[in-house]
Amino acid sequence: MGRGVFRALLRAAVPLSVDTAWRSERLGRPAHPGSPRCFSPSSADRMARPENPPPELDDDAVTQIILARHGRPAWDFRTPIPGHGLAEWLRGEADAPLDSSHRPSADLERLSRTAKCLVTSPLRRSRDSAQLLAPSTAPLIDPCFREAELPCAIRSGLRLRPNMWAWLARSAWFCGWSAGVESFTAARERASKAASVLTAHAETKGAVVLVGHGLMNILIARRLRSVGWHGPRFPSPQHWSFGIYKRAAA
Repeated sequence: MGRGVFRALLRAAVPLSVDTAWRSERLGRPAHPGSPRCFSPSSADRMARPENPPPELDDDAVTQIILARHGRPAWDFRTPIPGHGLAEWLRGEADAPLDSSHRPSADLERLSRTAKCLVTSPLRRSRDSAQLLAPSTAPLIDPCFREAELPCAIRSGLRLRPNMWAWLARSAWFCGWSAGVESFTAARERASKAASVLTAHAETKGAVVLVGHGLMNILIARRLRSVGWHGPRFPSPQHWSFGIYKRAAA
């Protein structure tokens, strides 16, 4: 990434609209390490709260999909890195185990163990989280639920915290810079497919729990709501958080 693109990244870091449907929402810096990279809805009341969900999935008249975020990886989010080191840092994060000091809530564990279907992405943090939540359940692993990749073609030697580089890269990604990874448009199309997959599982098997990722869960939630599911507009950005989406059973 040359100076011109780097300047574009800095401009992209200013809050901006994502698309017409989200015109009232803005992009902003994650509030804490491990937040869903660079998508910070401005209104906290629109986000799912992990401490206040319905605790059980026992209503036969309602079909339910739970979008949960994986646990926190045991990785260094604080030490500054150069921009050209972002790709290596992301590879290390992808290989990292979960932080054993950060545990899921009892509610999420109960939901995961009583759900009729448990689904994950192929990424380690998603699979390991599902194993921790429901050790006796073999999850369905589907690549359509993987997190949207970050573009990493950055040449800068400037040292910033990894999440700042991730934030800048994600902001530019929202603006159309993909640099060889899946584009924002393609990620939204994949989220629509993922929502259809979850809906099919829910209609045939019952309550479904997806142990997924921050940004992809947000895109999936948007699609679910657009086709009649009721739930929070944005799943919470916290690790181990979740949002419940309901629709009358067919």
